[in-house]
Amino acid sequence: MVRVTQQDIAKVMGVSVMTVSNAFNRPDQLSPDLRTRVLERAAKMGYTGPDAIARQLRSGKTNTFAVAFEEKLSYAFSDPFSVAWLAAFSEVMEEHRASIMLLSVPAGDHEALAAVQDAAVDGIAGLCGNQPAMIRARERGMPTVYCTLASRADVDGSGDYVVIDDHAAALEMAALLRRLGHRRVFLLVETPYPGQPSMVEYRADEFRRLVDANAGYLFSDDLRLSGLVEGLQGLDVTVVGVGTNSRAAGHAAGALVLDRADRPTAVVAISDVMALGFMDALRQRDLVPGVDVSVAGFDGLPETAEAGLTTIRQPVRDKGRLAAELLLDPGRKDRRIILPHELIVRRSTRPVA
Repeated sequence: MVRVTQQDIAKVMGVSVMTVSNAFNRPDQLSPDLRTRVLERAAKMGYTGPDAIARQLRSGKTNTFAVAFEEKLSYAFSDPFSVAWLAAFSEVMEEHRASIMLLSVPAGDHEALAAVQDAAVDGIAGLCGNQPAMIRARERGMPTVYCTLASRADVDGSGDYVVIDDHAAALEMAALLRRLGHRRVFLLVETPYPGQPSMVEYRADEFRRLVDANAGYLFSDDLRLSGLVEGLQGLDVTVVGVGTNSRAAGHAAGALVLDRADRPTAVVAISDVMALGFMDALRQRDLVPGVDVSVAGFDGLPETAEAGLTTIRQPVRDKGRLAAELLLDPGRKDRRIILPHELIVRRSTRPVA
């Protein structure tokens, strides 16, 4: 079947090709009557509009932007932080009539990583700058924006970012625990790399060596953890890799941390969802957060207010909104943004009895 072109329509109607093009792409350039006649003639001839792929090839732009996750895509719609971030990111893209592509690129999945190489997008956003998808995108010369610094080196590294100072926030949390008199503290973090068993206890220096020995894998909580360890130096600090960043993982950590004679006086989870899960485990054992064990988290999710959870509040929606704006406006001057955070102290942390 021969494909009808704009030239064919123009020839039949006795108008210019530009007139036909304007009918589809710039209707304000034609009178309503002329545009209607062009569209009707095009429909009769079986022409449905300009070829989108050809248009993208000519312009070099797709007006589509990717968001990369290291987890399964279902995580993006179940984790409260990701949901809030993605909602704000999407709202800005929608205002500019841009499309979004979601990519799941787990660490070590080379087939999924190839999708980043082949993605026809104008830029990519990720929650952490050193995740494989973001590294590959920068190797392609693609604009990137990320929302968590994985290490101090990222501050002056490649790529644009919208972040908080996680290290400084963690130091504030550690200082709070010191003021409250805590001396034995457990830190709950994600398992640092694939294949590592969950619910294993480490001394802080042991966990540091574990992370350093597997530097090829993403450990996005490194700045939070290093700030906590630095701020709690001299105290009895234990790190537990609980598996995934989830409420279920925080709850499961309760069996390891609470069912022991020498349980800690305080537990800090690297995220609010972990901390909320740990509080579930406390209540399941008829223990009271803040009375029997102090508990704190990070992120400042709305649910933490009702739960009475001490947390570091960060502007999640601002992160998503600004990440989208940076991708859409490559000419914007301020491209490395550090947003403010706030330590919110609630009833889940109290002085040691």
